[in-house]
Amino acid sequence: MVDQTIWIRLAIAAVLVGYAFIIWISHFVPPPLFLGGLLALIGWLFLPGPYLLARLRRIDMSRAAQHPVKELLRPWALTVAFGTFAAATLFLAIGWDVPNVCHGPVPVNCFRGYQWSTANGHYYHTTADGIHAEISQQTYVQEAGFDLRSAASFGVYAMCLTWLAAGVLRAPSQARKVPTSGQPL
Repeated sequence: MVDQTIWIRLAIAAVLVGYAFIIWISHFVPPPLFLGGLLALIGWLFLPGPYLLARLRRIDMSRAAQHPVKELLRPWALTVAFGTFAAATLFLAIGWDVPNVCHGPVPVNCFRGYQWSTANGHYYHTTADGIHAEISQQTYVQEAGFDLRSAASFGVYAMCLTWLAAGVLRAPSQARKVPTSGQPL
């Protein structure tokens, strides 16, 4: 029988591939404005999944029934591949092609309060100060794309937490045996 955490982790990895594609393409193509909120939320929707699955399957989640810490990350090859791909996705999101106006070691949310719009092939932004101005398509792609990528990075962080949670909430048949009243392991 295949460990069911593998299936949860493969689903998370498939969604991460979608995130990476959207993040990569947002460097070149004007992104739809509604996508930022979705990308921030979708990753967090995975987080309660392992807990709900464990409750539905009546898995003992007490501390004594849990795996040792080294077992949380198995299979190692899949975890290393996921971690590497998640790190690359985060680099694409907040480390590569950062607009000049963003400063700091992790420049997320540097366009807080900005609003973007398009009309008749023209691109506009309204700053936090209320200044409304027409901008070039390249500036729109940089600003709106970076805002989308910043939001997506929070979804990627949530998928990494879910990856760990999937290892913690394994079925009792796959978990370490807990001794009961004088019985040897």
